[in-house]
Amino acid sequence: MTKLTEVGMFAGLMMPLTGAPEVRAADFSEPEMWIEDFGVSSGWRLDRHPRFLADVDGDGRADIVGFGEQGVVVALSTGDCFAEPRTWVDNYSYSNGWRVDKHPRFLADVDGDGKMDVVGFGNDGVFVSQSTGSKFRPPKLWVKDYSISTGWRMDRHPRVLVDVTGDELPDIVGFGASGVYVSRSTGTKFTSPKLWLDDFGYDQGWRVDRTPRLVGRVDGDKKADIVGFGNDGVYVARAGDGSFARAKLWLDDFGYDQGWRADKHVRMLGDVDGDGREDIVGFGDKGTLLALARSGKFSGAKRVLDDFGVDQGWRVDRHVRVLARVDDDDRVDIVGFGQKGVIVATAKKDSFREPKREVDEFGQAQGWRVDVHLRVLADVNGDGLLDIVGFGDYGTIVALAEG
Repeated sequence: MTKLTEVGMFAGLMMPLTGAPEVRAADFSEPEMWIEDFGVSSGWRLDRHPRFLADVDGDGRADIVGFGEQGVVVALSTGDCFAEPRTWVDNYSYSNGWRVDKHPRFLADVDGDGKMDVVGFGNDGVFVSQSTGSKFRPPKLWVKDYSISTGWRMDRHPRVLVDVTGDELPDIVGFGASGVYVSRSTGTKFTSPKLWLDDFGYDQGWRVDRTPRLVGRVDGDKKADIVGFGNDGVYVARAGDGSFARAKLWLDDFGYDQGWRADKHVRMLGDVDGDGREDIVGFGDKGTLLALARSGKFSGAKRVLDDFGVDQGWRVDRHVRVLARVDDDDRVDIVGFGQKGVIVATAKKDSFREPKREVDEFGQAQGWRVDVHLRVLADVNGDGLLDIVGFGDYGTIVALAEG
């Protein structure tokens, strides 16, 4: 990757849909170095140091939160740069025994105060450090489970934080050996694990490297549901009051038997048509497939773009693809960090517009690597638009969205 001053960048413009109000993807500013830290030259490594963008001080701007060698380091966003990094808590770090392949760490607002907190799945349980706006409090054990000491493993048991009760507080959802366990957030602790469903677990044949499981709102209510990509198709278990309903086959596609492989094909959830339900977007061999969430089922998978697929040169180990809202409607769009830059395909009604290259940076040809450089979208200046943030060789580079 060349230094920023040696690279020229350009931004593109999305054309409006004929006969509809103008909806355009955000242009992006020329990428700039916002801080000469959190990059490779500063010692940060993907296999040792997770980095997140999250609003930890409640000002509406996403800040850098890095789980470094000695502790959790925060660089607050000022709106036009990141401030000097400071250690907010001396824990959750490599020197404290935390490992990427053993201990998941998240940022989530567990107490509902508008500031993101640290949640770490450690050796002995789930620890939380709440944000005060200027530091993280010392770790506190919120529930003694979901950990190595109780048999949970990264390569077998996914764990996520998501609201399954509709109270707007993130709960723990763990895909364990026997099924799906839930611990609700009370704002001061997580409740003891309860088996919400005896399915989607390791003992029922679900595997991290073969049958992905996601959590999203596919039925239009405020509770997140389970979406599992099984051998013979897509299964859904809706969230109810204190349990998940029995899993049902919503679509006989996107499964292992239909040729989908975790090391080749990306499958995601996002509301593409703006109806409040999360749909399936799959990047397959021949391009991008879409299955819309309907009442009790997904519509048949339809190829909506001859792009972002294996046949067009996209690879899981080279090119990051995400769903995010980058224009001024309520539908998720495709953002791909491709071979030569950032490619955007904005959503329309029940499909996507033709992809356009929006930024000539952050791509494989510019030296960015999946196993070295993290690239995310986050609102770092508080204008309500998602910006591109890349942790590169020499520091953290930002391309601001300009709606």
